[in-house]
Amino acid sequence: MPARPPLQSRLAASLPVGISLRSYHASSTPSSTTTLFASLPGELEEATLCESHFLAVASPQHDDSREVLVYAVEILIFTSPSLTTLFVSKADSSGFSSRLNAPKGSPSIVGSVIATFVEFLLEPRLNQSRVVLSLFARSQNQYLFPGSIENVGKHVLDDRQLIKWWCRVMDNVLRRRNDGLSLPCRATAHLLVPGCDRAETKALFPPSSHLDSPSAPNWINSYPAELLVADTSKPPRHLIPRLPDDPKSRFLDDLDGEFVDERGQWRSVKTLDQFWEMMSYRQECSAGRLVGFLWLVFPSSQSAHAPLNLLEETGKMRDSVKLSTQTNQSTPRSVQVLEYDSLNSGVQPDGGSRSIEAPKPPRASSPRSGSQTDPTTVARLGNEAGKGSLTTAVASAEQPMPTISIESTKGTQGQIVLDADQYQSLLDWLLQSDFAGEELAAESTKGWVQKALELSGGAVFGQPINGERPLTLPKAHEPAAAQHVNVLTGVRKKRKADSMMEARPAFSEGGPTSRQASVNTLPTSLVRKKAKG
Repeated sequence: MPARPPLQSRLAASLPVGISLRSYHASSTPSSTTTLFASLPGELEEATLCESHFLAVASPQHDDSREVLVYAVEILIFTSPSLTTLFVSKADSSGFSSRLNAPKGSPSIVGSVIATFVEFLLEPRLNQSRVVLSLFARSQNQYLFPGSIENVGKHVLDDRQLIKWWCRVMDNVLRRRNDGLSLPCRATAHLLVPGCDRAETKALFPPSSHLDSPSAPNWINSYPAELLVADTSKPPRHLIPRLPDDPKSRFLDDLDGEFVDERGQWRSVKTLDQFWEMMSYRQECSAGRLVGFLWLVFPSSQSAHAPLNLLEETGKMRDSVKLSTQTNQSTPRSVQVLEYDSLNSGVQPDGGSRSIEAPKPPRASSPRSGSQTDPTTVARLGNEAGKGSLTTAVASAEQPMPTISIESTKGTQGQIVLDADQYQSLLDWLLQSDFAGEELAAESTKGWVQKALELSGGAVFGQPINGERPLTLPKAHEPAAAQHVNVLTGVRKKRKADSMMEARPAFSEGGPTSRQASVNTLPTSLVRKKAKG
């Protein structure tokens, strides 16, 4: 029997017995994009690749019902020499989760799917560099399934419920990763909710956080700037990543439009604390709803023993860069040549050079819409992806193509692999469909699968998933001894006489007696007669 694909096996192992669904995993070939962290004036941009992953799960097709997409999530992966960022871009349900017929009392199917998918993408990347999982929780009626808000089965969580849900799901990922690890290799979770103080934010932490040691908490109310960038003394403009369709990225763009001096500093916001305080006044964070920003930081074994600035130095070119000579050249900007090696050998540059042509083009608000590869290069990217050699975009014919070897991550590619334009076309098709009602949802599901096959040129898309995890339901009647677990239940307040007798052991002719015997020999002075009438 042939081995099942890794993601299919993981999903089956994470879902309870009795659950049947169909999964659809599409990904894009990595393409060059603008760096997430803005560079200081005169500083070279760090080479960055972006690849997209889209996972959708659907209810299985039966004789009396058609297949319908139930849940979908999009994760973007940005890879640079010093940091790998997994960004949960979009997640949504269509309102037809009841079609999965989940056993009563089983864990959240959606939560299990998203946690398994995140772990699947995370694991092969943890040994390359520091890895951060980033997302923002903002309650909306619909993200990926147009018209789904009209379905009565769709339960939209409010802002606090949504933040708590994401924290619980990501806590499972965090603790499974930390199991058996010691500091400084342990991952940490960081949550910020603009407009909420520390106590209000901690109330959103998962319940398991209360069991953590105060000296080594897994959940922290902070923005982990010191874990993401090498030099936190830079202006805040250079300490916050610009992720697509992210509220804080829009704020960064607005601040850039007002004023940026020669040191890369804004006129109004001077510190990170001021930035996050001002975020609480933005419309997205102050219109009666909370927005939670969550980061899970995973230090690799290599980065746990080396400062981040040292890792960045190994990713820079050893040769000196002559910006003055490049300014007069008409050749387009080329990107640094880097190779991601294994954990033992670290990140090694190949000794090439990187140049920048001035002036720089305006920054795109979304990294995905930044510098992209041309169609010829994109096609070659797809061919080389299976060999573990992925080439970033470069327009200069005078310098070698920059190559990034990511052999260990090719196993996370989707069942279908598209170029950046094809992937966006597939996502746009879904965003223009209609999921209002079961019949329309079934038609949209069928059309989306056909569109994926048309773009990829493949014959098959979708994998059946049958849950394999034994379901352990709580017993209907717990034994009497188990009731003591519930503290403060079944506690009887002591009577004054009982307390006095415990303080004074009673004796009979045979020595110390049992409590019942002592009650039978109470002194008459302690017995009060009830008054008549």
